[in-house]
Amino acid sequence: MPSRAPQARRPGGVAMLVVATVLIGLSLRGPIVGVPPLIGRVGADLGLTGTTAGLITSLPLVCFAVGSPLVALVARRLGLDRTLLIALVVLGLAIALRPWAGLPLLLAGTVLVGMAITVGNVLLPVLVRRDAAGRTKAVMAASTSSYGLGAALAAAVAVPMAGSLGWRGATASLAVLVAVALVVWLLRTRHGGAEAGRGAATGPPAVPGAARPVAAASGATVGRGAAAPRPGVWRMPSAWWLALFFGLQAALFYSVSAWLPPMLVDEAGVSEATAGTGVSLFHLLGIVGTLAVPALMSWFGDARRVALTIAAGWAVLLLGVVLVPGPWVLWVVVGGVAQGAGIGLGLTLVAVRPVDVDYGRSLSAMVQGAGYGLAAVGPVLIGWLAARTEGWAVPVTVLVVAAVGLGLVGLFAGDERPIGAPGR
Repeated sequence: MPSRAPQARRPGGVAMLVVATVLIGLSLRGPIVGVPPLIGRVGADLGLTGTTAGLITSLPLVCFAVGSPLVALVARRLGLDRTLLIALVVLGLAIALRPWAGLPLLLAGTVLVGMAITVGNVLLPVLVRRDAAGRTKAVMAASTSSYGLGAALAAAVAVPMAGSLGWRGATASLAVLVAVALVVWLLRTRHGGAEAGRGAATGPPAVPGAARPVAAASGATVGRGAAAPRPGVWRMPSAWWLALFFGLQAALFYSVSAWLPPMLVDEAGVSEATAGTGVSLFHLLGIVGTLAVPALMSWFGDARRVALTIAAGWAVLLLGVVLVPGPWVLWVVVGGVAQGAGIGLGLTLVAVRPVDVDYGRSLSAMVQGAGYGLAAVGPVLIGWLAARTEGWAVPVTVLVVAAVGLGLVGLFAGDERPIGAPGR
């Protein structure tokens, strides 16, 4: 029996989907990256140690790793739309309330922020796969690019806003954007059909040249009348390749985001202010890389070649800054585009490779849980190496090895075959 078409696919449904996912995406990085520029003021006001101050910025990443496997279970029970709705409410309240008391509320609120963002991380690719009406890659590019835009905006306005509102008002004001996203999400679910086509809007994978899925959304049907059990996502080698790809690109991103400023100061001889500008450029250019993913996949005709190109971009940034630091702006431009393309390709593969939407919830949770667990090690390891070795040669060597690994893993993660089909 053919699957019932989701109501969200009627005229205007995809446009509303883009608006909703972009607004949600704008809210998924700002509450994290908007805090570090103000951490000195926060620490002075609350009497924080360096370790505690670092905990405020690292807690969300830990939440990504721990919470991602739980999201699929919650979404399966409550439904995708309702789970996202609850997450937006929690995110807005946590952002608005966490600065206004002492350290315990700040830490507890940060944990809630991290868990709410985890829901968006996991479920947005599933939502796009379900409702994008054959335009999964394009919608994912728009949605994921908003991550970088939200991060850049939050980092850019944090200090000016704190000058007029104080650090508490500046960090709490990010809840306004979440409120706008919540209103749009409510309008979409009301007029676009909440839980429309739950598990039905599957369609073939959107990876170029991919074979059609061999399992229906309601079960694993192979051939005519032959049923086969659905394999568990944690036992799927193809899922682990995708998790490794996602984890390596995230480890590179968070490591370089944390340590590029001192690297530019030491290797290129620039001021701290100029190094900060370089990092802002790095984040902004990620938007270009993310938006370029559909075109790159179409141009290369194979996600694996895109992965190799992204890995090469990371290597150019890292080796360029250390070996030929003079034109450091050029290396930052290349690396910024590469990092945006990396997260864009990772999330696009999470959206298009599952055999169906139901399996996609489990795959997205597994990939992001394992991936962010790996990513959490990166900044700590690079900082430890930088403190115990002379210069940046050893830390950069480790990062280049990770970039090479990203390219090699991408040869498997970018496979065309759907994940979740028997034997895959």
